Amino acid sequence: MSRMEQLATATDKMGVFDDGLDDLSAMLFADARPLTFDVTGRIVIPNDLLRYAGIKDTAVFVGRGNSFQIWNPAEFEKIQAKALDNLRKAKPNLIIGQ
Repeated sequence: MSRMEQLATATDKMGVFDDGLDDLSAMLFADARPLTFDVTGRIVIPNDLLRYAGIKDTAVFVGRGNSFQIWNPAEFEKIQAKALDNLRKAKPNLIIGQ
């Protein structure tokens, strides 16, 4: 099952009259679109998404568990520094193997 199918299944489990369902569904699915590929099989990122992300010549691919994100390198550096600072303060306890 694809990631989008998993998200759709999860939202299907919400109550039809759940106050957050419309907002969540719009956030997850309203701007979703199928990927297009060039002749060599590379993903073609639409220009509006490149503009939104501030990506011009260079991008960084950032692993996020079962998915990844594509960032403008300078913007990712800022957000990564903030995330590391937040983690140092919160000191989360990640449990593996249960």
